[in-house]
Amino acid sequence: MMTRFARNFLSATALSVLALSAAPIIGSAVPNAVIGVKAFAQEAAYPIIVNNEQFQALVEQGAKIVDSRQPAAYEKGHIPGAVNLPWAKLNVSERDGIRNEFAEDAVFEEVIGTAGLKAGDTLVIYDTNSLPGRAFIALEYAGFKNIHVLDGGVDAYAGELSTDPVEVAKSDFKLENKHDVRVDKAYVESKLRANDTVIVDGRNADAFVDGHIPGAKSVVAASLLTKDKKVQPEDVISNLLASRGIDKNKEILSYCGSGVAAANNYIALRNLGYTNVRIYDESWDEWSRDPQAGQSLALGNYAFGTGTVKADAAEGAPRFLTEAQVKELAANPEVIVVDVRSPSDYSAGQIPGSVNVFWDTTLDDNRVLKTPEDLKKIYAEVGVTPDKKVILFTRGGVQLTHSYTVLSLLGFKDVDFFTGKFEGWENGAMKKG
Repeated sequence: MMTRFARNFLSATALSVLALSAAPIIGSAVPNAVIGVKAFAQEAAYPIIVNNEQFQALVEQGAKIVDSRQPAAYEKGHIPGAVNLPWAKLNVSERDGIRNEFAEDAVFEEVIGTAGLKAGDTLVIYDTNSLPGRAFIALEYAGFKNIHVLDGGVDAYAGELSTDPVEVAKSDFKLENKHDVRVDKAYVESKLRANDTVIVDGRNADAFVDGHIPGAKSVVAASLLTKDKKVQPEDVISNLLASRGIDKNKEILSYCGSGVAAANNYIALRNLGYTNVRIYDESWDEWSRDPQAGQSLALGNYAFGTGTVKADAAEGAPRFLTEAQVKELAANPEVIVVDVRSPSDYSAGQIPGSVNVFWDTTLDDNRVLKTPEDLKKIYAEVGVTPDKKVILFTRGGVQLTHSYTVLSLLGFKDVDFFTGKFEGWENGAMKKG
């Protein structure tokens, strides 16, 4: 039989889920960013993602080659004639706790001008694969109407790479024809129940399962690439989109954890002829920290089962800490921040010094809580032991409540919560470049 503690927890969890699903929609104003955001037309003779033959033809017609990788990778070998314009230079690692935001307009003008690009240029960009999303949407924002991508990235180039520097004359580039496909949170909220709109989540499956925008459809951006980093055949992607109810007659709102996978999906959709595609750039970073926004889980229910450890309950209720309190406490070696989000979300960006224990790993295949011995081992492997003060970090009430209950059952006495904004992320995307 379940303990009274277990029954009370399940009741509280059920109420939490109901509260999340019934959360009110805050704001519905359409931001200025969505005015006139229909996709730019590409050169009619070529798709967005081009093969080597098409790539060469575009270059022969005067297209400029842009290498969007980091300078170190560019210097080791680049396509002859390519200028280096790292996508990270057009983005900031973090702003107000949101990762991978566009840089200021003045930075765009300086970086693009230094690369020698001019308004009206046709661009062929490449990175390590077929979906350099952040570079693509940044250059589109800057007003470039004809942007193409080399299928398979630098490794798919048919010729020899060069290490010779490419000299370019700096241009007087100005942002005079901005094209912004980004939308804000209020706009997404206004579309949650719209029949003509589909919200697409580009994160990995474990992140989607752990929590997503209500009604969103999962299209894992990484799954749109083959093993050799080329884009999947058109019929494969089209069949996947059709299975999710994503068609060209609907508005598509693309999001992910912090805007990277969302931008990659944006290229893939645009390449298939989708023209009404927009990006919620702040993505899950912003949405998940608003308790009023609402979250959906793609998980079945679970039970505690018999034989669960019967430890004394923690003394006193846990505190919800502020960002300043977390940063102060985290400097203490006797304090450990435990991030219970999915491994994908954790690797993409985490609080410095935190450890990851995905809350879902505490359940077995039948969604029954694992044995006390197994649970203790899971936590101990990353240094989480009852003698330490624990700060649980996540953005979902169900995940938080579950993790706290597990630790309480295992005898942890000093556990607090953090669910708010955090500045100073370890940014996984920026590390990868």
